Amino acid sequence: MDFIYLLIQLVSAILIAPLFDGISRKLRAKFQSRIGPSIFQTYYDLYKLLKRGRTKSSSTSYIYQISPYLLFVSAAAMFCVLPITYGTDSLALSKFSDIFVLLYLGALFRFIFIVAGIDTANPFAGVSASREGTLGFYTEEVAVICLIVVMMGAGSTNLPFITALIQGGQYGYTTPSFSIAATAFLWVMYVETGRKPYDLAEAEQELQEGVLGEYCGKDLAIIDMAILLKQFAVLGFFLVIFIPWSFENPILSLIAFLAEVGFLYVMGVFIDNFGPRFTVNNGIKRTMLFALAIACTSLALYIIGI
Repeated sequence: MDFIYLLIQLVSAILIAPLFDGISRKLRAKFQSRIGPSIFQTYYDLYKLLKRGRTKSSSTSYIYQISPYLLFVSAAAMFCVLPITYGTDSLALSKFSDIFVLLYLGALFRFIFIVAGIDTANPFAGVSASREGTLGFYTEEVAVICLIVVMMGAGSTNLPFITALIQGGQYGYTTPSFSIAATAFLWVMYVETGRKPYDLAEAEQELQEGVLGEYCGKDLAIIDMAILLKQFAVLGFFLVIFIPWSFENPILSLIAFLAEVGFLYVMGVFIDNFGPRFTVNNGIKRTMLFALAIACTSLALYIIGI
């Protein structure tokens, strides 16, 4: 039965992720005094791409051909690891729901994304792949420091156990180091969902999706869906650790989770449109140092027992 709920969890994310992306596009347009696309535009885009055939550059290898599927599988695995419809009582699933598993899957997704861009031998995609690696260098160290605080404070790396511990009140925001770690992890979540200045809707092909310059048709649709699933997984990673809210009924827990993700999507659009604009390099320098300082402060507080 747990595997059925897990399948429902994954299918619901695949079906709803494009809707949330469409809502964020519509809100962004409204904030910029534009009419904007329909909230279902992402569905239309994916359907249009799925109807088109595949193309392959003569300079690519088998890596180019299998990368879309590897990206989708790794993103789907990241989302399935999140204990949304199952908990510690599900021994078959909870043992795989671990912080390290999520970190490794996230690193695998970024690695495949970078290699796929480099394999095309497109200079533009190669530069974008390098930029993606740079972003990972900045975000992953902050995320790891925050998660070290959580793992050491909870005494476990198992996500269902940590969620149950926080919901039960034995560990959580009453601990200053945990609260500060949550603040730094918010920055990681914002960057990983591709918001300004780390990605710009009006220059998307020049920034995050420059890696995908050689992809089209079904391959591009699969990769776009994988990116949306990865964003869901990153948001869910934050929610199951720092804002765990679940019910005994798995379906109710899933509905509550989707509502929380939708709220975070909307808040991301607000920050995206009302925050200052920087170049990517300046944006990273200005924000990463603050996030790293907050994460290190959290670790220092834990070490001294606060």
